[in-house]
Formats: sequence, C-alpha cells, structure tokens
Amino acid sequence: MPSPRGGVMVKRLTRRDLRSRFPDHPAAEVHLPNRYKTMTKRKAESNETAAAIADVASATLPAGTSRLDDLIGLSLRRAESAASEHLAAQLNAHDSTPTRMMALMIVAERPGLKLVDLARALGIARSGAVVLVDELENRGQVKRRPMPGDRRAHSLVSTPRGLKALEKLVDVAKTADEKVFETLGPRDRQALLKLLSKLAPLPV
Repeated sequence: MPSPRGGVMVKRLTRRDLRSRFPDHPAAEVHLPNRYKTMTKRKAESNETAAAIADVASATLPAGTSRLDDLIGLSLRRAESAASEHLAAQLNAHDSTPTRMMALMIVAERPGLKLVDLARALGIARSGAVVLVDELENRGQVKRRPMPGDRRAHSLVSTPRGLKALEKLVDVAKTADEKVFETLGPRDRQALLKLLSKLAPLPV
C-alpha cells in the first residue's frame, strides 16, 4: 500500500519492481528488504544440501549392501547393540544385568583383586564400582576383605551364593549368544571371540 512521506504518496517498490526498472543498478540489491535476502540465502543452502544428498544417493552400490559394511567400528556397534539388548533382557528376567554378571565373573576368576582393579576391568569409574560392589555385597554374592598392610583398601572375593548365581547367569548368557549369533557356526564364533579379545583384552 502507498505510504505518505512529506505529504507525497510514495509507492514502495517491490522486489519485482526493482528488477524490472533497475536491472543493472548496483544499489538495487541493497534496497531489498532483509527478509528477501534471508530467503535467498536459505534457498541457496537448501539447494546445496539437496545436491549433496543427490551425490550420495547416486553412488553405485551392489544390491543389498551398504557403505556401513566397510566400517568396522559402526558394524561392531550394530552387532553389540543387538547382542547387548537381548542379553540384558534375558538377565533382567533373573534379576541381574550384564555389568553385574561381568563383575561376578571377574571376582570369581581373580579372587582378592582390589576394587580399583575391578573398575579398570569393567571400564567404569571407581565410584561406579563402589556402588556395584555394594549391590553385590547386599545380595550376599561378594565380600570385602581387608588388605594386609593397608587398612583403607579391601580385596574382593566371591561367596558360595555368588558362585551359584554366576553359574546360572553364564548359562543364560550362552543361550542368549546362541540366539543372537545363530547365523555363525561354531568355528566362526571362536574366530570372532579371538578377534574381539585382541581388540579389547581384559586388563591384567
């Protein structure tokens, strides 16, 4: 709508007016409202994004394959996600978790280890290991014993109840493995375990 300015009705030039009347004027773009400049910039960015997506989509891949198949880290994450979710569900039915089971197994295999060593083996903070051992101790599955010569430190040992619980949990874990990795034969499973032990060996 025309607006009065100094008693004279002045018509605001639209973007189309500027282009049609002053196509070569260097100041034509300067007088464009900021919203038009923003729209133009967003449109350009959108076009660039669309072009990038088209480039990725145009990459020729054999049917049924993905570039993820060439990335070990992401492939391991996909496999770990499927395996851990299934295992967690099975252990939950026996009032346990993968972390609790690992802690029970490590303590059973290395009786007398320090809490800090358990934390390192599990890849968790010492404070987290304290909470975990508290839970296992309350369940009667693990005991703390004073370390000779160090009144502040404690060693960890399994109890008969803990060893019995671990035996059951190992059976549950083996059944879960068979379900998740049923497409692998025994030889492939052993090969996979050897490779994984090289990638993530337990701390001594």
